[in-house]
Formats: sequence, C-alpha cells, structure tokens
Amino acid sequence: MYTVSIVNKKREMIMTNFVKEEFNWDGMYLMYKGNFEGAKMMMDVNPNAHPSWEGKLMPAFVARFKYGNYKPWKTWVNFLVKNATVEEYMKLAEETSPVQAMETLGYKGKI
Repeated sequence: MYTVSIVNKKREMIMTNFVKEEFNWDGMYLMYKGNFEGAKMMMDVNPNAHPSWEGKLMPAFVARFKYGNYKPWKTWVNFLVKNATVEEYMKLAEETSPVQAMETLGYKGKI
C-alpha cells in the first residue's frame, strides 16, 4: 500500500492509493475492501455480524451498476487506480454521487 501525506494547518491526512485487487464486483455493486483513512471495522458498524467478520474491514461502497448489459465497472476500477486516492473519491461520492465524483475526477468514459 502506498500512502501520500498531505499536511495542512488543520491536520495531517493520509491519502491512500486504490489497489486493484481490493475491488469486488458482485454483478451490481462495486465495493472496495482495502484499508484507508476512515475505513470502518465490520463489527463496529454491525455488532451482530457473523463472527467470521471479526477484525475485518467493512467493504466500502464505490458504485452501483444497474441498467443494461454494459457495466463499466472495470473501466471505473482502472480509472480510480490511476487517477484518485481512496479518501478523495469516498469524500466526493459521499458529498455528491458516484457518477458526479467520477466526473469531478476527470472520468470521460461511459457511465
């Protein structure tokens, strides 16, 4: 895992690069299971989760692809790995939407 440290007057924030192998796509949802600043542990989010989740991160939602046969999830993964940090994308997606976050980052592919 590579991290970039950005220091500002308020606090230091670790920026984590996406790792391609940490993405999971189940046919509709694209999730990221890698570690990053702000990642939550599964048992903290859902204390009643199966014991096999103990000590594991809760996968972070990246996007939902629900329409048509064309699902550009691989293109999204490649773009994110090359052009964004996990914290940057998650913050943008939380403030707007996954599509708007990708467009803000410069994504020009099919959505």
